[in-house]
Amino acid sequence: MSPRILERRGRRSEQPTTALRYQLEHTREQARLEAVVLADESGLVVGEAGDPAVCTELAAIAPWMQRTASRMPMPPLLRGADVCVRSVTVHGVSLHLAAIGGCIARDAILACSVRGVERILTHN
Repeated sequence: MSPRILERRGRRSEQPTTALRYQLEHTREQARLEAVVLADESGLVVGEAGDPAVCTELAAIAPWMQRTASRMPMPPLLRGADVCVRSVTVHGVSLHLAAIGGCIARDAILACSVRGVERILTHN
């Protein structure tokens, strides 16, 4: 008799796009984010969870927020918002996980999400 393996993920997919969506939705829920997006270096959405318009603006500024130390002007939907960005490199490509809003544990949850994104994009 073999021991039962417990699956920690409620939803799972072998399709990278679907798995990435599940990961970002889980991150949004856990950190109580308004939106979370994975953006490429040109500011385009790779994956998102939240209002599509907010995600588009968040993706557009994510690469530049990561590069600049000074405050930059925010697009209309993000003005006055608490935005944070974490970068990840997958197969030599820089990606940016950007979030708006969230609870006190947001940074820890985003760090975990970065590892999930790496796993999904390198193994699926």
